[in-house]
Amino acid sequence: METTSEKKTTATQKLEEHNKRFKQRVEKVTEGVYSAIGYGLANSILICTDEGNIIIDTTESLSAAEKIKEEFDKISPKKTAAIIYTHGHTDHIRGASVFMDEDTEVYAHSKTKEFFNEQFNMLEPILTHRGARQFGIKVPRKYIPSSGLGPFLHMDRRKPEIIFPTKEFDNHLDIEIGGVHLQLVSAPGETDDHIYVWMPEKEIVFSADNYYPCFPNLYTIRGTTPRPVLGWINSLDKIRALNASIMVPSHAEPIYTKERVYELLTMYRDAIQYVHDGVIRGMNEGKTPDELVDDIQLPPKLTAYAELQELYGSIAQAIRAIFDGYVGWFDGNATNLSQLPNKDRAEKYIELAGGFDQVMTAISQAIYTEEYQWAAELSDLLLTVCPDNVEITNTKAEALFQLGLETANANNRSYYISQALELKGEIQLPERTKEIQYAFAKKMDIEQFFLKMKIILHPMKSSDTEVTINLYLNDQEQWYQLHIRRGVLEVQTNRAKNCDLEITTTADEWKQIILSIKDLSSSLDENLLEINGQPSTLEKVIHLFQV
Repeated sequence: METTSEKKTTATQKLEEHNKRFKQRVEKVTEGVYSAIGYGLANSILICTDEGNIIIDTTESLSAAEKIKEEFDKISPKKTAAIIYTHGHTDHIRGASVFMDEDTEVYAHSKTKEFFNEQFNMLEPILTHRGARQFGIKVPRKYIPSSGLGPFLHMDRRKPEIIFPTKEFDNHLDIEIGGVHLQLVSAPGETDDHIYVWMPEKEIVFSADNYYPCFPNLYTIRGTTPRPVLGWINSLDKIRALNASIMVPSHAEPIYTKERVYELLTMYRDAIQYVHDGVIRGMNEGKTPDELVDDIQLPPKLTAYAELQELYGSIAQAIRAIFDGYVGWFDGNATNLSQLPNKDRAEKYIELAGGFDQVMTAISQAIYTEEYQWAAELSDLLLTVCPDNVEITNTKAEALFQLGLETANANNRSYYISQALELKGEIQLPERTKEIQYAFAKKMDIEQFFLKMKIILHPMKSSDTEVTINLYLNDQEQWYQLHIRRGVLEVQTNRAKNCDLEITTTADEWKQIILSIKDLSSSLDENLLEINGQPSTLEKVIHLFQV
């Protein structure tokens, strides 16, 4: 059995070796096709055509995209005819503005805008914070030799404009640009909007994130709805059936020869199916997620592949996600239908253990014997009762930090170390600003913005409020009823007969007022907003959305 020191060394060595795949370079795949690797978390791919360049995926930051474009321009300094998003994840879309020209078309699946709304509108705060931990945005690089999918997730201070798709499709789209024929095909995997791109004349498939050289992330710890595991398998089978000569993933190096492409796709889909089927069998036998995590391991013929190391995805986390995706959170044990409040349970456990001091002694002993998971769990027990205790917080931080160093799973490693350094006060999570919120809100449909308003409405401030607003957006020639009552907002697409206020303005002006980018008096002074009713009433309403 490895010692703790040996575990840390092994974990670091695995990630350092894996990171060699992401040596920064532009690799020529074949004539007219190039893949930029290692500039950010994801690759960006150049296809040269007579009418201009096609860019598949654009990385996660302006600075990474600018470096790539500089290299691509040396190969083909033409305008960008088209950008293709393989899916809506940040590391594939946030550098798009760097490649955009006046007539650039942006192709994506029809679900990508919906995905943007979920990621950047509804769930932006939690996904930003947990994503920053998962990728170790603030963690010194010496602790994270690789992020599993690439060298690191590069997030610079400039906030890139989100470029929305201009051309959408559901299942399949054939396009021809400058003599190059491409087929864009729906292929759910990491996301429902995921696609692959097929270049039939050259037998090249651009597989995006349906394949990358580590165990797939069937669940992501930053948070996601259940990923379509069976859909992912089906997508891999569709790609496999192409019998491609070359596969160009959006992470790591291209793969050459039909035999090797077919072998890796078969290996990958078999690993996913093995875990999926094992969970289903165990569920039907009445096993709990904890029992399934103990039971299910890949067979030796699959673990022999370096491409299935758990450097990004986690088998244990995939098992829990598959279970939850099929039958939900309840594990079948009636005891767990309802639980004691956390604080009550913690107090009873502490009493049972002999008191606060006894648990503190046990934590110290666990740190000494390098049982860091046990130390972290006991620390959480005491922090539930004494959340502001600095000594316990620092002890938990040390346990998490050591757990991070022990694991080669880049996501877990980054999350452990990020949270440890946060608890120590050495790093802080990225701040949310109203300007960042507005940057995306400006682009979103007004219906999406109303959804955001529902979420940011302060429930306590508005719990006794009942107000009806008729809102006319003159740039859209549309009336909306906004009803605020008992802590919720309801929106209807018509004009109420009786209301407390009638407001006329533009969609963008309304967004700026609600998000406090502009104050109401400025909008009134500039004649950009008209009120039929008391301005003070609108001021009170606006206050309900300021969090």
